[in-house]
Amino acid sequence: MKILITGSTGLLGQALGGHLAALGDVTGVSRRPPASRGGSAHVACDLRDAGRVAALVSRLQPDAVIHSQAMSDVDQCERDPGLARAMNAKTTANLVRALGGAPAVLLYVSTDYVFDGEKGQPYNEQDAPRPISVYGQSKLEGEREALRHPRAVVVRPSTLFGPGRMNFCDAIVRALQEGRTIEAFVDQTTSPTYTEDLAEMMKELIVVLTQSGPAPTPNSVTGATSQATRLVWGRASRIVHMSNAGGASRVAFAHRIADLLGRSREAVRPIRMADQRRPAKRPAYSALTSAELVPLTGRMMRPWDDALHAYLRQRGWLG
Repeated sequence: MKILITGSTGLLGQALGGHLAALGDVTGVSRRPPASRGGSAHVACDLRDAGRVAALVSRLQPDAVIHSQAMSDVDQCERDPGLARAMNAKTTANLVRALGGAPAVLLYVSTDYVFDGEKGQPYNEQDAPRPISVYGQSKLEGEREALRHPRAVVVRPSTLFGPGRMNFCDAIVRALQEGRTIEAFVDQTTSPTYTEDLAEMMKELIVVLTQSGPAPTPNSVTGATSQATRLVWGRASRIVHMSNAGGASRVAFAHRIADLLGRSREAVRPIRMADQRRPAKRPAYSALTSAELVPLTGRMMRPWDDALHAYLRQRGWLG
């Protein structure tokens, strides 16, 4: 199998490269990639350039494309909406156009920020998106572009943590280790998601997608489609929420890290989102749940607390 990963040097992209190597030949794409990383090939390509994207896809002929590249700085997106839409929606449209009618599977990595956070309980795939920021809107536009491809699935994770790049989890650990105070929102709840868990689940989904056949067409004899194909390519299951189970406020997440490291919770200073005058609004409650994951892959992702414990141990931060 030939697999193309965009955003391959990002937080999720690095995890995907490691996990998907077991399925075949992996090529990573980013604007300025290293010569090589982890034995996988990397190429440079500005995905905003439709011609270059078409040439890349034509040359590599991938069986699966994972589009994880994004402009994810929420406040920067608010400051430059044109660039946000170019990076999060236009790049997706270019990939879909380049794939054309090819049987390649396309996984588009979206975000919980497509929701407004007003529901007050975890969002599932049937909930209507209502973004409240340019970032969320641009990612929703990217979803719509992706779903123009007949074999596309939108994957929505939540707040990511993992090795490879500085993230909220790492910032908390560093502050606690250095004896500094760190601020955390008490009124923003998400589903913290370990990139290694997400990458493994996406690998399992790719296996299901590539074994389930093309988008549904009735059997020429019976007029029916297989159960696996209906599950994968039915309307609801073309959007799949993938996050570690449960939800936590930023403060609760930071407190749990302090507990696991044996540090005082007093180093975490609770603040409200309104205390910081940021350009972009954040959803107050965007934890995720899924009605599609078990039918597709046979399992849910483990609770975020278990994933956090595994990450801290993997980094050598636990005794």
